[in-house]
This record gives sequence, structure tokens and C-alpha cells, in this order.
Amino acid sequence: MKRLFSIGVLASLLVLFTGTSLAQFDAGKTTVGVGAGFGGGGLDGSGAIPITLEINFLKLSDNLQGGIFAAYASTSEEMNFFTAKGEWSFTNIIVAAQTNYHFSPGATFDPFAGVALGYNVASASWSWDGNTNLAEPSATAGGFFYSGQVGFNYWLGKSTAIQLRAGYFPYVSASIHFSL
Repeated sequence: MKRLFSIGVLASLLVLFTGTSLAQFDAGKTTVGVGAGFGGGGLDGSGAIPITLEINFLKLSDNLQGGIFAAYASTSEEMNFFTAKGEWSFTNIIVAAQTNYHFSPGATFDPFAGVALGYNVASASWSWDGNTNLAEPSATAGGFFYSGQVGFNYWLGKSTAIQLRAGYFPYVSASIHFSL
């Protein structure tokens, strides 16, 4: 009897909170998200956590939404050459147009897959510590890229979601999104 009562209370709470906490997102609304990730751009060393910004503002259909995506990462690495030492600094910035197909638009759990076309800017520079009569090289590179991404939005309410995604840069990221 005690077990049946517990199951009844649990089921009642589930129904009660499912109706209130899983408020549905209005599909096709503009969303803005910020996040952080892991990997991409060949960066390692200290401080190589990519920071992301995503704005989805273009409703192409009920399931298809477009927008822009940007990511930034910078890192440095000290090198020691016995009598001299220095530091490499690396920076990577991408800006891309993206389109995502949402498999369950408006649902609490909203998986998606998409494509992106963008521009990548990378730079590297070297600086010596102390006595330097040596050259301090630097280089920049950039170019267009295309990529794919997959992930999901988990809507906490009508205006806030947590997103996990895998793609080009960063390889894996987590972000928080807000509906405007």
C-alpha cells in the first residue's frame, strides 16, 4: 500500500511538473546563445577554450532556421631553448552563416543537424623573453570553410534553452540560448 501511494504521488508530481516546467518554445523565433567548447583550430596550451556566439533569426520553414555563428579562441605556449626562451601565441576566429534543420521544432527536446559556410582567420606570433637580437616571426592565414553540425536544444521554458552541439570549431560546445 505504501509503495502504491509513493508511485501515485510520483506520477502526480510528474504530470504536474511536466505541464508547467516543459513549457514549449515558439518555433521560428529569434534566439541568441553564448557558450564555450573544446577543440578546434589545432589549438592547445593554456587558455584554448573556444568562446561562441550564435544568433538564429531567419525562419526558412517550420523546421529550417538560419543565422550566424562565431567563435574565438586564443592560447599561448612557452618554449625553452636552454639559454633562451619565448612564447608562441595563437588566435583563431571564425564567422559563419548557418542553417539548421530542427527535427522537433517547438518541443522541449529539439535535436538538429545543419551546415555552415564561413570564414576562418588564424594568426600565430612568437616573442622572445629577455635578450633578443633574434627575429620574432608571425603569420596569419585565413580562408573560407564549410562544415556540418549536430546537436540539440533542451528548452527549460519558453525563453531559455541549453544547447549541446558538435561541429567544426569548437568540436564540442555547450551554450545557453535565449529566445527574443
